[in-house]
Amino acid sequence: FFFLMIRRPPRSPLSSSSAASDVYKRQVSTQSTGDLFGMACKMMMTTALLAMTWTSASAQVWPQPHEMRLSGPPRPIHPGFKLQVAENSSFTGDQGLLTDAIARYSAAINVGAEAPNAIQTMRVTVTDPDQSLGSLTDYSYELVINTDQNHGAIVARSVYGAMYGMETMAQLVNKEGDLYGSEIEIADRPQYAWRGLMIDSGRRFFPVPLVQNLVDTMAALKLNVLHLHASDHCRFGVESKIFPELTQALVGDKAGHYSQEDIKQLQEYAKARGVRVVPEFDIPGHSRGMLPLESKGLKFCTHDPTRSQLYNDASNSTYDVLHSLLAEMAGLFQDEVFNIGCDETAAKGVCTVNSTFSIERELIKDIGSDYGKVAEGWEEILFDAGAATPDTIVNAWARHNASSITTTGRKAVESSSAHFYFTGAAPGGAAGWSKCHYDIATGVPADQRHLLLGGEMSMWSDTYCQTAQCGASTGALPVGHQLFAPSTDQEFGRSIGGMIWPRGYVAAGSFWNYNSTLDPSSAEFVASIWKLNDQLANRGALVCPSNCSCDQLTACGKPYLQL
Repeated sequence: FFFLMIRRPPRSPLSSSSAASDVYKRQVSTQSTGDLFGMACKMMMTTALLAMTWTSASAQVWPQPHEMRLSGPPRPIHPGFKLQVAENSSFTGDQGLLTDAIARYSAAINVGAEAPNAIQTMRVTVTDPDQSLGSLTDYSYELVINTDQNHGAIVARSVYGAMYGMETMAQLVNKEGDLYGSEIEIADRPQYAWRGLMIDSGRRFFPVPLVQNLVDTMAALKLNVLHLHASDHCRFGVESKIFPELTQALVGDKAGHYSQEDIKQLQEYAKARGVRVVPEFDIPGHSRGMLPLESKGLKFCTHDPTRSQLYNDASNSTYDVLHSLLAEMAGLFQDEVFNIGCDETAAKGVCTVNSTFSIERELIKDIGSDYGKVAEGWEEILFDAGAATPDTIVNAWARHNASSITTTGRKAVESSSAHFYFTGAAPGGAAGWSKCHYDIATGVPADQRHLLLGGEMSMWSDTYCQTAQCGASTGALPVGHQLFAPSTDQEFGRSIGGMIWPRGYVAAGSFWNYNSTLDPSSAEFVASIWKLNDQLANRGALVCPSNCSCDQLTACGKPYLQL
């Protein structure tokens, strides 16, 4: 049997002149040049004859690889199978990240029966020792397994690309420990550099173990940006040494914050999986969590019990507090990007439009000049406040899309609420995830595509607040308010996982390499998503069970809480 998926004009890893392919050629030096040339020709001929968009081969790996060829019958993984660093690798840096990843994926790859043609080893090569993680990180990789050899190769420029190659390898093996084909060639790379998930820990706190679980699932889906919305109406969720009052006030049902050591360890954990951590401290709106700093000079637009928007007073008292606080926070996070939100503000009380927007402009300037970071904010930072500098990254989410931002010459992240907001529950299966299959480059001219950094899904926790917006508004109790208290952390984790996954898998595919020919409601697509869901659940991912629907309080109709 032979199956093929190809998305773009093919570039065989065996005929490429890339450094990664050269390394692979050294690994298969037992083959003659003629053999290699013949294999390359065979791949190109088969590509011309059998180009497809969705086949049994491509359905095994998600997100879909950029280029993939799979042929032959299933082939077992040897019981003694090993992932190992290739002996002739030119990688000379600290191999801690690589060896740790090898250990993780060695446990994730199923093994099968002992047989003469069983795959015994996959040799992993990283060609660049640079382990920095940021907007320029190269996540590309190549994976090759030949019929006549008992070993294969994963070759990547960065250690993070090698991780993605190992993830792909894990998905290519079924639960019986058999590869889906006997000969495999993959050349893969993302279409976008920003493939994100936003979690709202400024309302309902996301405990560290939950964040780690989400990062594990992100890595499996080749998502690489964790957008940590760390402050909002319910809390300022990161420890400040300058203003300890912020987290000292979080007690009882409102308890929950990250210590500075937690932030350090979370970043290390995420980096070990190729995931950046981009913080967001939302100002001047959504700032009710900063109420403990009123005694330090922070001023609000109103004095009513629901006050939540900061006032840029003429004496600069609010600005001085924010400048010091945000400088401390910027120093805790390694990533080059620092997000200050700047969404959903209004003229209210003593706050005018000008006073509100002026503090945004000042702080955006400070992020670059004083903190040494690249500023980011929601679309209002550009279209309402006019605070976005030419370097500011802008998230499109409501009234605008990415093309509106790139037209101004600025970099954009598409966070469309119509496609990628998971605040509300959705039915299981295609009815719930089809909207996530969306081309984030819609309307972006070809000469502006370089400004579209990528896309992001958002898991807001409004519906888990113990009261409406933690007192910033009035109204009925949110549907998930029973899961607000720290005593329900385990149930909350299962609920959040079920709200994000598996519909988030489809969003991840849109961010990696969007394929307009796919039908997210087709039987093949649905089966592939449920297969991946079961595989990740077996690894410990918190997901909505396959063939089920989940909401804030239930999974498959069964409540998380036994009241």
